[in-house]
Amino acid sequence: MRDQKWFKGLTVFFSLIGILTFGGVLFFLITNATGIGTLLSVLGLVKTQSLYEVNTPLIIGGATAGIVESLDDPYSRYLDREDWQELKVQLEAQFGGIGVYVLQDEAGRLEIISPIKGTPAFKAGVKHGDVVTRLNGESVMGMTQDEAVHLMRGEPGTQLVLTVYRESDGKEHEFKIIREIINVPSVEDEVIESVPEIGYIQLNQFHNRSAEEMAASLEQLLNDKHIQGLILDLRNNGGGGFEASIAIASIFLDGEEVVSVVDAEKNKTVHRASKGSIDIPLVVLVNGNSASASEILAGALRDNGRAILVGEKTYGKGLVQTIFPLRDGGALKLTTQKYFTPDGTDINEIGITPEYVVENDPKSDEDLQLQKAISLMKAEIF
Repeated sequence: MRDQKWFKGLTVFFSLIGILTFGGVLFFLITNATGIGTLLSVLGLVKTQSLYEVNTPLIIGGATAGIVESLDDPYSRYLDREDWQELKVQLEAQFGGIGVYVLQDEAGRLEIISPIKGTPAFKAGVKHGDVVTRLNGESVMGMTQDEAVHLMRGEPGTQLVLTVYRESDGKEHEFKIIREIINVPSVEDEVIESVPEIGYIQLNQFHNRSAEEMAASLEQLLNDKHIQGLILDLRNNGGGGFEASIAIASIFLDGEEVVSVVDAEKNKTVHRASKGSIDIPLVVLVNGNSASASEILAGALRDNGRAILVGEKTYGKGLVQTIFPLRDGGALKLTTQKYFTPDGTDINEIGITPEYVVENDPKSDEDLQLQKAISLMKAEIF
């Protein structure tokens, strides 16, 4: 008898779900009858009247992408199977390619950021600040950052012809580069030669192994080099995994708030650092290419009084994207939340202004920002 009541209750529950779903679909159809009618008319005319062969999967993919593009959100995107695999490769930080980071500026230009040391691009002479103009002879005009990166990657042993414009000499340069397997380290560490008590870590991106790499570098600098202070360089770091930024913040914080996120329904979630931290003086370098996860980390360290920021105002990407895998093997990358620093600051399209604003001269090799960080750290530890 009890089982029958339970089964009856379950049946009623799913019936209500079905009714609500049907009602929602019906309401959508009624309120959007004109638009849906137009869509079906276009689809029917293309299928029956087009001079060209119709590729139905391509039509569906285009319509799906169009839905996302209608949001007018540069960070939301429908990823087909290839693009989704590419994104997973980025997060795993191992792929066939030439070894560069690319960032798209506000004008749509694709700028080379920090060629990775020892990679084919680095050996060929590609430089930070080079602007990509052509890939294998094809103009990159109108290409997105993801599309250009996809073309740069490929099977090890294959050739990429990379053409860039270099503002320092006002000329185009062409490089014929053979792709290799790129194992992308997110961390590069050393001690400051003139002040060996100061450690230096450059964090290039936030991927699945970044927190582990950061912890290993710090352990080596602390135990083997006996550093007393650290300069963390987030310049030209365009971001990466949200969870990686929280994990790295947890190395330096001890249970404090790292970031809070708010969704479309105004639901707020606070992300805190785990317990246990490395408590040494810290200076963080940032610039206009420090974005997303870099800004989460920099904002958390500054607002909690854990670090001083030096450099230039950051990029200003205060939005969080969620990846939803889809049945066709692709995925939807959708902006689902806005984030706020621990002080409640919304930095989207605003950025974070460091306590010490220092600009480097792009025509000079002198790193004034690093020099300022060193002077501040010396005052802190001596």
